[in-house]
Amino acid sequence: MMLQIYGAKMNIYWVRFLRLILLFLFISYSYASNSNITIIAEDYKPLSYLESNEFKGPNIDVIKLMLKKLHITNEIKHLPWKRAYETTLETLNQGLISTTRTEERENSFKWVGPLSVKKFNIYALKSSNITIKSTDDLKNHSIGVERGTINEQMLLSRGMDDSKLSKVNYAKQNMGMLLKRRIKLWAISSSTFHETLVENKINSDLFEVVYTLNVAKQYIAFNINMPDEIIKLWQKTFDELINSGKIKEIFIKHNVSYLYTE
Repeated sequence: MMLQIYGAKMNIYWVRFLRLILLFLFISYSYASNSNITIIAEDYKPLSYLESNEFKGPNIDVIKLMLKKLHITNEIKHLPWKRAYETTLETLNQGLISTTRTEERENSFKWVGPLSVKKFNIYALKSSNITIKSTDDLKNHSIGVERGTINEQMLLSRGMDDSKLSKVNYAKQNMGMLLKRRIKLWAISSSTFHETLVENKINSDLFEVVYTLNVAKQYIAFNINMPDEIIKLWQKTFDELINSGKIKEIFIKHNVSYLYTE
């Protein structure tokens, strides 16, 4: 009789213990999915940019829609690219846009998207008459890159000597250096290239694409330790917006439908 009572008490304790565990997991899940995720973005025209201290651009509008559907009230945070990238690598509950998904980065993050698609080109002055047929040909020239960007990483992973890369913080600096012939080539995404020229009123006819490094898609890159359940929830939310046509409408509204991808 005493053994039966003791066994019944133990069963009650186990049930209570399991309930506490489930409650803890539920609270942790809800906290991570609904209140504690921060999305970081940089100035990356035309996909995301600051104007009058307000973030704008198609990828920003997509993220705002997703945050609304997920009942997340956190504001999108602005950081320079290198710091934003490192913060996301090191900090749980961080997501970074607009991050190009490459082989080099694949296992460093968990991914949701794709948000958009871009070409990563090598530009030269038309008057330079430079011909590039392979990545080996690139090794004969100095190439301008923005420090810490995917362009730098792709060139290094393809065997480019680091000493041949001219690293600066802003695209405008490389544009000026190319125009002054201080560098021979400029590695940059097609959209950022055109935005930089428009902002500085430079005629695009002065340049030509001599090589395409990659055609790549941009994603939300989450810290690698984010729970898979959260990543699936975000992907599901994104897929619903794609299927509804709302994301395509956003890109059309911003006149950048060429950057839209399903």
